[in-house]
Amino acid sequence: MALIPSLEKNQVGEIAEEIYKKFEKEGGKVPQWVKVMAHNPKILKEFVELFKAIMGEGRIKPYLKWKMAYVVSETLKCRFCVSVTIMMLKTFGADDRVIGNIKEMRGLSETEKEILELVKDVTIDGHLDQPKIFEKLKAKFNSSQIVELVSVIGLFNYINRFNNTLVILPE
Repeated sequence: MALIPSLEKNQVGEIAEEIYKKFEKEGGKVPQWVKVMAHNPKILKEFVELFKAIMGEGRIKPYLKWKMAYVVSETLKCRFCVSVTIMMLKTFGADDRVIGNIKEMRGLSETEKEILELVKDVTIDGHLDQPKIFEKLKAKFNSSQIVELVSVIGLFNYINRFNNTLVILPE
């Protein structure tokens, strides 16, 4: 159980209620993190919009973004986020072997390894400790793509820490 109560649809205002309806329509249920974040509807609304902007179609393929999200979640040991990212990776066709390879950094392209090394580097202590990794990526990606990559790292660091701090567990 989360450290603060989850709010049901009949307990929230119009802003959060609209978000609940979208989650129900698209996924059949409202995740617990949404029900907890609904205590501050403005943050919930803006976070959902930011999530869509970062994880939706962009210059970086969604499958790579979910690999990154999985590595953040494994690094921070967020049980809820690990379960969600595994589910999302499976929607892209990843099986348990592929997911294990991502976790162990095996069977990946050199570029994917560099990206996931950056993910771990920044996630562990919140800043870039290995600038050589970043320099390699700058040679392969333009500034817009780098912003997108770093945004995935930041987004999943936020939601992992939110869920870990408030003890939001898999459903």
